[in-house]
Formats: sequence, structure tokens, C-alpha cells
Amino acid sequence: MTTDAQRGQGAAAVPTEGTRGFYVYGILRSSGAVPGDLASVGDEETPVRTASHGDLAAAISEVHLNRPLGTRDDLLAHEHVLDAIAAETTVLPIRFGAVVNSVDAVVDELLAPNAESFEAVLSQLDGTIQFAVRGRYLDSAHIREIVAEDPAIRELRESLRGVSPDAGYDARLKLGEMVSNAVTEKRALDLQQLVDAVSGSVVATSERSVGGEDDAFDVAMLVERERREEFEASVDALGDQWSGRVQLRLVGPLAPYDFLPEE
Repeated sequence: MTTDAQRGQGAAAVPTEGTRGFYVYGILRSSGAVPGDLASVGDEETPVRTASHGDLAAAISEVHLNRPLGTRDDLLAHEHVLDAIAAETTVLPIRFGAVVNSVDAVVDELLAPNAESFEAVLSQLDGTIQFAVRGRYLDSAHIREIVAEDPAIRELRESLRGVSPDAGYDARLKLGEMVSNAVTEKRALDLQQLVDAVSGSVVATSERSVGGEDDAFDVAMLVERERREEFEASVDALGDQWSGRVQLRLVGPLAPYDFLPEE
């Protein structure tokens, strides 16, 4: 299913009266803690707090409505609050820009009518935390490997040395296609090696597309919270193994954007 939190239903309507409203970041359990001193959306002096309904709570902050939301600083504050909460407890992110009139509206229009679906998703995510692992090939190491490993690519590449662009046009197209296919395969193999290396602590993965020619992979990983140190150590060990070949970047902890249920 697509969760109400994912769509922002019940919290996306901007208040039409008054100069202040309440910005909603995400849903957590009422027993969960919101870290102090978080810079809030729109007004860094307004504290982030919770509004509770039974076992559920919404992370909120009061916000001025004298300007439209949507600046880069607003977006960064939204993400920072959610990621900081995720580092401590399970949180279900609400889409950016969700504002309601009052604390009562947070409870009556968001938490109460959606309690069952929120509880179901939080239960699925309990005990986990999201990280992203991004890999980048160094100095075109993957291309050198492909040329060394594939005789057909190597021979075609050598045959084009000194051939004019016009005369070798078709052959170069073929070479480009062969190399592109080989890069796709190598990325898949390297991603699988990463997945295998962290399998003991990861419960789910979500691959993202990569665009740069030197990008190896970009993958979101849902990690068992209690095995976070084991996960980080496994990524570090693989980074050492790939030293000079693939540069790994570990990002997180993050709110579990990539693992919200969908229809």
C-alpha cells in the first residue's frame, strides 16, 4: 500500500487563517524521543516537539506562514529533523511542506484517522535504520578492468587505433555498446559483493539509478539497529579491500524514505 504519511494526506493542507501553523515532519511512537536543539523548518528558534494520540505521536514545530515554504534551508531542516529522529527511534516521514492549523488538528486530522496504517508501517520498520552506500570508481578503474578481462573489447579497441573517426564510426559504436554492457554487468557484480558483505546486518536493500560514468552504485540499506556497528565495520572492510579501485561513501543514519510500503 501507499501510506497516508507517504502521500501526506491529512497534513498537506496549508492553513487559511492566522499567521502561524504547525509543520509536521513525521510519525513515531509516543514513547520515542525527539532530540533537543533541532533547527526547525522556517524558524530555527521554534522547538521541534511531539503531539500524541495513544501510542502514536507526530513530530511538529510551530511555523510562520508569512512566506511560502520551500527554500533550500527549509528542505535541509526537514531532512535533518527526520534523520536526527531516525538515529534514535523509528520514524515514518511525512512529505515536505505538510502544515496544519493547530495541535488539535494534528491529532484529529492526521493521527486519529490514520492510526491503524501508521501503526502497521511503524511495526514493519521497528528495529531498523536506513543508510545509503555510494560507490565511485577511481581513475576509471572499471574501464581498465573491462579492457583487461574481455578479449573482444580489447581487440576491437586496439584495431581502432589510428583509424579516422569516419572510417571507424560503426566499429566505435559497437565498441561503445560493448563497453556500456560490460560496465552495467560490473556494477551489478560489485553491488552484489557489497550486499553479500553486509548481509548479516541488512534486512532489505533498494537500488537507486546512477548517472555518472564513474559511479559504481547507489543503494539504500535497511539495517538492523542493534547491528549497526557490524554493518559499518563490514562497509569499512570492503572499502579497504577496494582501496584505489572503488571509493565508498556511507551516508546515514537516515529516515527510511526508501522502505515505505507502496501499492
